[in-house]
Parts: sequence; C-alpha cells; structure tokens
Amino acid sequence: MRRIIEVRELSLPEVKAILEKLSKEKELNYIQKLTLDYASKFSKLPHDLAVKLKEELVKQHGLSTFAAIQIVNIMPGTIEELRTILAKEGRVFTTDELQEILNTLKKYYQIEETSQ
Repeated sequence: MRRIIEVRELSLPEVKAILEKLSKEKELNYIQKLTLDYASKFSKLPHDLAVKLKEELVKQHGLSTFAAIQIVNIMPGTIEELRTILAKEGRVFTTDELQEILNTLKKYYQIEETSQ
C-alpha cells in the first residue's frame, strides 16, 4: 500500500530531475515514462536554474509559487504572454513590473545559452 508523504508544486525541470534519478534506481512505470518524456521535451531550463528562477520570481517579484512555476514552464518572451499567465494572480501588474520579470527571465536564458 502506498501513501502520500508530501505534496509540492513542481516545475517541469524539477519533475524531470526526480524521474531521471528514480529511473537510475528502478524501472519506471508507464505513466512515469510518459511524464519523463513530456518533461524532457518541454523543459526550457536545467533543474538548478529552474529552481533558482522560481525562487527569484517568488521572493523578488512577489509572485505565488503557482505563477512562478507556470512562468518557468512556459518561459514567456513578451509582456502579453506574461500578462496572460499572471491574470489569476489577483492583482494588476504594471508594464514596468512585467518588463522587470521578463528581464529576469532573459538573464536565466542567457545563463543557459552560455553554459551550453
């Protein structure tokens, strides 16, 4: 019998890292394999950068964990895309605030590009 020990919201890169680690320990089941394949295809950042970016979005930009994870997963490139993701945050963001968030995302994309 299995039981839930903890529930956390995770970004795709975090899911990918967990499943990759698990796959080294044992054979993944069908759903886990599908999830790993999906996370591998759609992760935009490596695990370590995704975690740092999520934390920065929450701490420095005052976003909810859920919104930060959606941003990490999608990595929007325009204010319009970002505004759509943040529509349920319960407040209106100024164009300057949205531009600051985009600048943060660009910083992480540049880190990723230079590390390849």
